[in-house]
Amino acid sequence: MNPWHIEFCYLLFLLIFLMIGIISVILIIKGRHKKKNIKFPVISLVSNSLLLLILTLFGTSHHTYYKYNDWSILGSNISTVRQKYGAFDLGEVTDNKAGRAAYYIYTDNGPIMPDHLKHYYYIEYDEEGIIYKVYDACQSGG
Repeated sequence: MNPWHIEFCYLLFLLIFLMIGIISVILIIKGRHKKKNIKFPVISLVSNSLLLLILTLFGTSHHTYYKYNDWSILGSNISTVRQKYGAFDLGEVTDNKAGRAAYYIYTDNGPIMPDHLKHYYYIEYDEEGIIYKVYDACQSGG
């Protein structure tokens, strides 16, 4: 799935949550003025806020690509990541040597200026196997 699909869905969910929140606040204000029961709008506002918080946390922890949790990968050992997510599509891990490995994530065939190149989730690690950088890029050499 191309990142622009994910960005569009993320923005759509944010817009929906924002609209539900605004409607809930309006219903709470109207209910308090008319001295009606505001139980449903309050529950709606609280649950909407929790869902928005969860969506925001997921979006920030999976910033590079939705399948890989950047927060858990950064600072962990390269062999742990290989055990969790499987064999790497690019690069090999060698002991006591810094390097870079990658997982294939998508080929950009999007509707707006596609590059038709394979994109990878790159993981860079130091001599002790500790991951210090993750990013999305194309394979070098195009």
